[in-house]
Amino acid sequence: MDVFGGAPRVLGYPRPVLVKCGTDAVLKCQIGGDPQLDVIWERKNESILPEGRYHITQDGKVYSLYISGVTMEDAGQYICRAKNNIGETYAAATLKVEEELQQTQPAPPPQQNEVKPHFLIKPLSLRVDRGEDAAFSCKLSGEPLPQVVWEKDGKQLNEIYESSHYHVGQQDGGWFQLKIFRTRAPDGGVYMCKAINKYGEAMTGAVLLVEPIPEQREGSKTNAKKFTVTEGKHAKFRCYVTGKPKPEIVWKKDGENIVPGRRFLIFEDREGYYTLKVLYCKQQDTGLYICAASNALGNTLSAVQLSVKGPPVRFKRALLDAEVRERDVAVLECEVPEESISTAWYLEDQRLQPGHKYNMEQKGTRRRLTIQNIGADDDGVYLCEMPDGGKTIAELAVKGTIVKKLPRRLEVMEGENAAFFVEVEQDDMDICWFKDGLQLQETHQTIIKSFGKTHILVFVNTSYQDSGTITFMAGRSTTSSKLRVKTARHCPPICPVSVQMNTDCLNGAILSWSASPNLQNSTKSVYVLERQEVGSQEWQRCLTTETATSAEVLGDSVPCEGDYRFRICCVNKYGRSGHVEFPKVVHLAPGPKIKTPLKNAVVTEGEDAVFSIELSANLIGTWFLNSQQLQDSGRFSITQSKNQHTLRIHQVPNVYDGAEITFIATGVRDSATLQIKGQEFSMSCFAAPEEKFLPMSEMDTKKTTEVGNPIVLYCEVSHPTANVQWFKDGQELHVEEGLNIQSDGSMRRIVIQSAEYFHSGVYTCQSNNDILSFNVIVEAPPVSFKEIMQEERQKSAMELDPVVLTCELSRPDEPAYWFKDGVAVLQSDNITIQSEGTMKRLIIRSAALPDAGMYTCQAGDQTMSFSVNIKDDIHMERYVSEEVVLNCELSRSNGEAHWFKDGLKLQESENVRLSAEGPYRRVTIFCASKLDSGEYVCDTVGDSIFFQLIIMESEVDIEENDILKLEDEGIYRRLVILCATIDDSAEYVCETADDSVTFWVKVEGNPGLWYCFFFFYSADDTFSTEPPVKLSCSKETGSITESFAGEPVVLELECELSTANGVVNWYKNGSPIKENERFCFEEEGAFRTLVILCAELQDSGEYILDAKDDSISFHVTVQEPSVKIIGNSGDPDYQEMVTGDDLILACEVSRANAPVTWLFNDKPLVPDERTHIESSGTLRKLTLSNILLSDSGKYITCFVNSWLCNTKLLHLHTEAQVLFTKRMEAVMAEEFGEAVLETEVSLESGEVQWMRQGVVIQPGPRHKLTQNACKRILAITNLSLSDRGTYRCETLHDRTQVKLNVERKWPRIVIRKGLMDIETFERETASFEVEVSHADVEGVWQKDGLRVKPNNNWRVSCNGRVHGLTLSNLTLEDTGSIVFSAEGLRTTARLVVKETPVTIIKKLSDVRFEEESAVILECELSRPNVDVRWLKNGLELKSSKTLRIYSMGRKRCLQILECNISDSGLYTCERACCLLETLRKCTLAIKTSLEDLWIKEDQNAVFMCELSLEDMPGEWYKDGSRIRPTSTIKTRTEGTKHFLLICNVKPEDSGEIKFVSKQVESIAYLEVEELPVSIVRPLRDRTALEKHRVILECTVSSTNCDVTWYKGDQELESTEHMEIIQEGCYHKLVIHQVALEDEGTFSIEVGEHTSTAKLMVEGVYGVNSTADYIYK
Repeated sequence: MDVFGGAPRVLGYPRPVLVKCGTDAVLKCQIGGDPQLDVIWERKNESILPEGRYHITQDGKVYSLYISGVTMEDAGQYICRAKNNIGETYAAATLKVEEELQQTQPAPPPQQNEVKPHFLIKPLSLRVDRGEDAAFSCKLSGEPLPQVVWEKDGKQLNEIYESSHYHVGQQDGGWFQLKIFRTRAPDGGVYMCKAINKYGEAMTGAVLLVEPIPEQREGSKTNAKKFTVTEGKHAKFRCYVTGKPKPEIVWKKDGENIVPGRRFLIFEDREGYYTLKVLYCKQQDTGLYICAASNALGNTLSAVQLSVKGPPVRFKRALLDAEVRERDVAVLECEVPEESISTAWYLEDQRLQPGHKYNMEQKGTRRRLTIQNIGADDDGVYLCEMPDGGKTIAELAVKGTIVKKLPRRLEVMEGENAAFFVEVEQDDMDICWFKDGLQLQETHQTIIKSFGKTHILVFVNTSYQDSGTITFMAGRSTTSSKLRVKTARHCPPICPVSVQMNTDCLNGAILSWSASPNLQNSTKSVYVLERQEVGSQEWQRCLTTETATSAEVLGDSVPCEGDYRFRICCVNKYGRSGHVEFPKVVHLAPGPKIKTPLKNAVVTEGEDAVFSIELSANLIGTWFLNSQQLQDSGRFSITQSKNQHTLRIHQVPNVYDGAEITFIATGVRDSATLQIKGQEFSMSCFAAPEEKFLPMSEMDTKKTTEVGNPIVLYCEVSHPTANVQWFKDGQELHVEEGLNIQSDGSMRRIVIQSAEYFHSGVYTCQSNNDILSFNVIVEAPPVSFKEIMQEERQKSAMELDPVVLTCELSRPDEPAYWFKDGVAVLQSDNITIQSEGTMKRLIIRSAALPDAGMYTCQAGDQTMSFSVNIKDDIHMERYVSEEVVLNCELSRSNGEAHWFKDGLKLQESENVRLSAEGPYRRVTIFCASKLDSGEYVCDTVGDSIFFQLIIMESEVDIEENDILKLEDEGIYRRLVILCATIDDSAEYVCETADDSVTFWVKVEGNPGLWYCFFFFYSADDTFSTEPPVKLSCSKETGSITESFAGEPVVLELECELSTANGVVNWYKNGSPIKENERFCFEEEGAFRTLVILCAELQDSGEYILDAKDDSISFHVTVQEPSVKIIGNSGDPDYQEMVTGDDLILACEVSRANAPVTWLFNDKPLVPDERTHIESSGTLRKLTLSNILLSDSGKYITCFVNSWLCNTKLLHLHTEAQVLFTKRMEAVMAEEFGEAVLETEVSLESGEVQWMRQGVVIQPGPRHKLTQNACKRILAITNLSLSDRGTYRCETLHDRTQVKLNVERKWPRIVIRKGLMDIETFERETASFEVEVSHADVEGVWQKDGLRVKPNNNWRVSCNGRVHGLTLSNLTLEDTGSIVFSAEGLRTTARLVVKETPVTIIKKLSDVRFEEESAVILECELSRPNVDVRWLKNGLELKSSKTLRIYSMGRKRCLQILECNISDSGLYTCERACCLLETLRKCTLAIKTSLEDLWIKEDQNAVFMCELSLEDMPGEWYKDGSRIRPTSTIKTRTEGTKHFLLICNVKPEDSGEIKFVSKQVESIAYLEVEELPVSIVRPLRDRTALEKHRVILECTVSSTNCDVTWYKGDQELESTEHMEIIQEGCYHKLVIHQVALEDEGTFSIEVGEHTSTAKLMVEGVYGVNSTADYIYK
């Protein structure tokens, strides 16, 4: 049980104190708490002792520090620290000391080192998100170094911020910094930096914008006040909130944040009120408005219900909101009730007049306003008003270059800052600011800043001359505002109002008041409260406060018992207001006090200890020993004699040494200390008490924990003052970082904050007489792999690209091993294994096809596998003019891919089209040319694929030579090939401008003399079918066509008959040929063709084509087919091969039994191990495997048949492969030096080429290519950093590569600021920064081992020595390692992207339904893209015919179409659950009906109706209108009972009350008896000056009552001289220009009550009149 009240807490924070040098200073702090507080004052971490110039006092809960004769060195921060055995707290107080003003003396001549302050680098304006830190930095020059003062909006930072919210720092080199921690919305504004030294001062400013972040919407329940306004009028809500830190204010309407706009203004006025102003209210503005205030210590809110009522006469058709573009025409139209009604148009409060800008039309009841040439300043609220005050309102939004416009006017007080904000639609626009037509430039008092689309203008410390028209121009668009700077009037303050006294508390009173609404906040004012004892004439000051509007006066504050009255006034430096007296008198009596306090006692062990205290009153008290309450017993004797209280402790034991004795009574508390002396012996020595440890369990003395967990070892000694020592393995322990030794009463502890392996061991705690041991074992937690997305574990890469496999362990000290397909992977030139903390990485620097496979990382008993797939380049060969399509498939349809050609980004053109269809990305080249050849790359963020495209020529122009003849004869064009060879087989095309014809020529048979004719005729460059003769042929008549047995014979007759359908006949040896399976007739236009399939020897003979008037003949001879040699070369007569290959020679004979002989250099070949001779049907084959140089020579195949002997010759030459015999190693070189790359090949004659980044290196001034025997050397001179990279050396058969690293010449770079780990959530932004020692360093960013390529979400920047990487719109896949490397240095960090946690905004609630009812269970999540499961009694539910599960945005719904009893149960959606109970369908009836009520005014009315079924919905009605719950009307349901509560009923609440539930209803009547009216606040006597105004006021208890005013016995009526006013319960008699004859007795009569007051009028005499009277 806590009987004292708890830990110390600060009740009133000390305010900064400003004193002059040499005067006294007082710092005060109010702190409460029980048990008794131990309070000390500190400065610079040193305690202040109450001696010398320092004096420390206590007055109740107020602790004060007095400093006499302060000096400049006393300025600074003082800490008031309070603690007791429950807790500790502290508060900071600031003391500022001003130097005394010295007499002005002539200024000495300036010295050489006297320099005024000057800003070398000014602070930059900032825009940050709410919650981020903001830092302003500037650099100054001046001698001596200036002092810097930071201000915000004209106020010192310590006046508006707590010290923990900001930090002002200074660094070497003249750098000054202001840092604001965890920015809030009120932190936005203008910050001024003033630099001052004795030779002058300088000033500059910067702007801080704090961007709000989305808030989670929370429902709130509050009792709201009601406020009603007429449509078209303004509504103004003010909320006064105090708190430290300064609260952050958010205005909401119906739960949604209100965004400032045309009709919603949000600001903090000069009186400190947070204000929301709704301009030109509309019906849709009706709703609940909430002012929510919060800071680090808590939150609060205030609410008001706004109702917007329409005017008495409404428009038939209201205006509609409109949106137009700049320089367009806007038309606003409405309709009035009658044609005769006139209207006026307004732009907000400015009446519009017809002209070239505004055109106003009236047609019948229609009223139209046309606005020409719309500009940005036309954006606003437009009103059409009728004479009776009825309005219709519309908002006109102007869309254009300027998105956010200037306000129409801005008013500020002199000395305040005036800020203008504009937002445009694009970044980097040319903008200008003007004032009264003159362009503004940035100065120390005019700040012009831009943040992308946002532009800011600030006038600092405004003066009256700054008033004028401010114009902003962006392109052709302008917006303007009128600035008015008002000068402050200096006048005494106005007295407080609404003074009240609450005397309900015992022996005290609560006084409250309010500041006058017209009180100026620009001048500091204080309230002075005074008291006066009734019967005394003297007023005593009892309280002074600046901000409080209430005070509690207790009996302890008065010197003696009596009746007291109080008054209050307001004071500032310009004067004092009048006093306002509180209306009541309160009886106060001082509380009990301590006359004789407790005293510390020192006794010998075994003696009695006596404590005594005397009070000023007879009170009952309680005694405590070390916070334990004492009772009267054998050891403790407690007695009281009137005001004297005594405690006697019999035979005090030694354990009570140092005990605290406390006495507590009502309003009284005092403590003392008991000290025990040991018994004296004759040897003048004392026996030390025996100090033992209390026994502990084995579990407490043997500790086993994991690394990183805290270790707490504790024990309890028999005596609280016993001294102990801690040891570990025999070594004494002392307090250090991470290790704390504690002593609390009899408990002794040692705390190790984070366990490590070396903390294992034996710990002992030793006292004088005892020892206690602890055995501590620190174990490592089991290792585990952090989960990686499946996509990250499947790697695909192109050949020669790097591959990085990364995994993360739970512990950094656990070794990891890599395996590929079960075989251990060791580090090599191409494979690097890295271990950085918990990150384990395998890097394949240049991937090859054999590197593909399954890789496994093993750590302890855990493994993680990766699949690696290596892709080779795709090679494509196409011809000129062909269409080429490159196709690439992505893993996701919405993936982003870019195409590159030879390293440059590919752009679309008329010939090249880039397309995307689903996951496919294509490049289409419609007409390929040789320039399109090259390397094409399809690149995504994490992968790429390469295409090697080669475009070849397809046609060759023919030129005439000895073999080719071109003939031109009339319309004929001929191509004649003399002595045709097999090489002449090809496609031949003859083209004109508009047409072409194609010939396919195939040359076969033995070498010999062949003639080929191609002829055609043309007219006007087109090919015709009209023959000059009846039949024509490409061969001469009677020509011989030779073929080979088994092959088809094709006879082509190219002729044009007189008609295309001419009839022809085929004959062989004079006999007609009939079409069958071997003879085919073909017709195509005028062409006739005979096809003989599978020609045989008997098909030889004469063939005739007869066409009536003409004929043509062919002589055909069919013979055995000639031998064909098939080999590895395209040339059958000559072939070059490489040693080690296999030689295959084959020929085909006409007969399967034809003998064939193979000869090598004219010698027959005999089959052996390397020589294989095969014969299969007509195929003859010679295979010579693993050929050698000795196999070069002449090969002959010879065969003989009955007609001829045919031979073919084959020459074979062998060539050795050129391979690399020495691989190159990485080369390190220095900038401006030389690098030599050297390799060796297998043949001295082997040719190589050097390449870098796919480009062949040619000899030049810096590149020298040399060779020495088998060595091939590349020397690069005058190296630069850009020469770094991978160099490749290639032959026709092999290639090798080497990495060249060029280091910067001294001085070498160092990393000054490395990377820091970042942990964030999805869709957030992460920024990494590295600072190096040089500004011109080229750095490389890598993520998970792959180089970062900038894109829309990944931005790489370099600003001098600072390199940055910003990753925006983060996803879970972005988790990984970030590496920055430069010049051989590297720094790494870990980026962890967490999934945004899903929370349930709207939970499920228990429901009860009848059978056959439709049931919908609904909950709302914080994110829409979340999959959830629905469970019933733990079993998962699926959609069916009677059950629907669906989602709507963030809502998750379960619908039961027709519920039954079996549907009852516990339903769960993720972490939300509810109970559904289905009731059997019953008839609903009323069990207990409503009863009539007859009650008095201000009482509560309760109606109850009971139904037959539980949880049935019901509605309440009054006089037929539905009753809605308000602050005075409550409805609730308890089972079957339904209640209606109407609080504080009024007579107008009388009427019919009805309850309806489905088909049943119950009716009762409420009668309210009106209370008799009474006077709450009577009239008071008044004294007034002649010709001034005087007001007599009276407050009654009811608004519905008649009152009568009298002067004497004469009843008064309202006139111009005397005005009678009623405002609710307030009744006023206002006498204007009061005269002497108005003096007398005035009274007000209210029902049976009358209140009377006297009015006295004092005359005023002019000065001149009085002087004239005296003279006379």
